[in-house]
Amino acid sequence: MDIGTLWYLIERDKLHRVVTAEEFEQLQPDSFTLHQVFDNRREALHEMIRLVQTAVDEVSHQVDEKTNARPHSK
Repeated sequence: MDIGTLWYLIERDKLHRVVTAEEFEQLQPDSFTLHQVFDNRREALHEMIRLVQTAVDEVSHQVDEKTNARPHSK
């Protein structure tokens, strides 16, 4: 495995990002959360999409619960 070709899935400023090894090395250690390291960009992007979709589904579920708990106004 060539370290120069690795892709990093990180969370920074409440956003998920896929960065190269070069970009990763330039980050401040406490400025991000590392989720996973991938051999190629496609796999990293696929996982990022999955994480974002999971977060959207969770928020949607929470909104649905709150909406259903309130009486409908006319």
